[in-house]
Amino acid sequence: MSFLKSGQPIQTTGNNLVGLWRPSFVKVDHRLFVYGGGGNVTNDLHVLNLFDMKWETIQTVKGFSPCKRYGHTATLWNSYIIIFGGCNEFQEYCNDVHVFDIEKLAWFQPELNGSVPARYLHSASVYDDKLFIYGGFAKNSDRTYVLDELSVLDLKSFTWSKFHGVPPRYNHSATLVGHKMYIYAGKDEHGNTISDLFVVNLNTPPYTPHLVLNGSTNSQMVLLKSQHFCEAVCGKLLVFGRYLTHPNTTLINSSNSSSSNNNSSHSSMSANPESMYGLWMLDLDTLTWERQDCNANFKIGGWNYFTVISESNDQTADQQVTLNNLFFLGNTDPFRPQGYDHFRDALVVNGETLGLYDIPQPSISNEFSRLLNNPELSDFVIVPSNGQELHVHQVILIARWPHFRNIYKSGMMESRQRRMEIPEPYEVVLAFLKYLYNDQLDENEPYDTICQVLVLANMYLLYRLKKICCQRLYRHHLTIETCGLIFEKAITAEEAGLKSLTLDFMFRNLGYILKANVLLQMSPIIRMEFLEAVPEDAVLEVHHRSTNNPTCSTSTTFSASKSTAYTTTTYNTTNHHHHLHHLHHSQQQQGVIVVGAGSSNDLIPVTRSNNNNLNASSAATVGV
Repeated sequence: MSFLKSGQPIQTTGNNLVGLWRPSFVKVDHRLFVYGGGGNVTNDLHVLNLFDMKWETIQTVKGFSPCKRYGHTATLWNSYIIIFGGCNEFQEYCNDVHVFDIEKLAWFQPELNGSVPARYLHSASVYDDKLFIYGGFAKNSDRTYVLDELSVLDLKSFTWSKFHGVPPRYNHSATLVGHKMYIYAGKDEHGNTISDLFVVNLNTPPYTPHLVLNGSTNSQMVLLKSQHFCEAVCGKLLVFGRYLTHPNTTLINSSNSSSSNNNSSHSSMSANPESMYGLWMLDLDTLTWERQDCNANFKIGGWNYFTVISESNDQTADQQVTLNNLFFLGNTDPFRPQGYDHFRDALVVNGETLGLYDIPQPSISNEFSRLLNNPELSDFVIVPSNGQELHVHQVILIARWPHFRNIYKSGMMESRQRRMEIPEPYEVVLAFLKYLYNDQLDENEPYDTICQVLVLANMYLLYRLKKICCQRLYRHHLTIETCGLIFEKAITAEEAGLKSLTLDFMFRNLGYILKANVLLQMSPIIRMEFLEAVPEDAVLEVHHRSTNNPTCSTSTTFSASKSTAYTTTTYNTTNHHHHLHHLHHSQQQQGVIVVGAGSSNDLIPVTRSNNNNLNASSAATVGV
């Protein structure tokens, strides 16, 4: 059970960070440390307890705190927080290093060998007991400039080394994935906001950056300003920031005329372009971006910090699953009064609703599977509902199945008779036992079998198996024909993430869902769950159907002002990626069904509840 509860924004309490801007954040277990910040420049150290969402200012510390600053970096190294750089209250850039001992609540300043230029708006990452400082904004007596160097501090000897020739950047992000550091976006030496992605192999000096993606490859993904937040989880990069609503808009930069494009007939000039908060996900295997459907959470107020909080489910090693929650800090007030608190409100999004399943590799050899159902070597029998016996081994079941271990220890009749009945079909029980023997499911396991195994896993508290089933069903089996059963079993197994993903798929394919009678095939209780999840102000657009292929539509989407529509082109299409809802909820627009035929549209009102939560409990009806 996660200590972070997904849902609506909640107000934090305690010594909130009123007036603070551009502090540094460091995650340490269930705490979020915040140091320094601009606005009223400070050197205070705050901590947010993620259990009770209460802020505390750490008053009693040993040693001397760093000077007041903002635009610096704070990086976790073992049980220490490393502070570097930034801009102080006198607008002077810093190049000092300070270390905070989290356990002793003590500051100390190490003696450094060598030096590097002072800077701010740089990035910092720790890998292999080294602090990697990339780029930043610097100045000398003559000018300000953008650094094109990677500075490395050996944290054992506190010795600096510098590597030149890297792309100049500031206000970018640096994200570690194993031994690779991904440098994303920011501003270049001309002050232009860019969206390039570079990767640096931190195992081998001279740490040469290699271009992975050019920013022009996704014209829809244009940051309003360069500030953003980037996190890595489950082989994905998650980027949160404020993006242009109309990406072809050209920003007027009064300090740098090169950022405007006078030659483009498709661009408009704007000093205050329309923008909205957005969360994008980059698959590091396929190098494809997808925008995630979180916009409704960020319509009001400002959101100024994003990270991923990972937590274990506190099970034994063979049952351990990491839960990843997306965590945002901001302020939901529509206006900014004096003493504005940029980090007052917290919002948590369950990462599994975005398809982020963090499942470790199998922990046992698949050689054990050869022992399954071998009468000669077995010492126990499992009997499915059809009566066909499955021969198993007590030692494996005791080690891998807590329910069986309890039966064995308690001396119940099953343990004495060495025989146990499971009232499920043979193929379901066999798939379940295969997991116990080799820690994974067969690649060719049918979806309906996996659905039943999911319910068994929930009943027997096998958390790893639950997540394997959810991930497999979402990535490989979610189709028009299967979504009804998957939705039902997600509810039965209490898997909110899979339920949300299935709803997303059904919303985006509602035309096919209705024509295939998927809703009518559901039980009344499950059908009501679906109707209660329909957003209050959704809009359905149905465009012209292709006459060449009766099972293929040129475009059947749900749309509203809040997001982009995607095209559904195949009736029986497996869903491998998480797209936006095509059944959208928008507070500015009354719900209508738009039926397109040629150039004319008929508007049909849609009646629903007023709740943006996909798991809402308000009834919904569609009037046609």
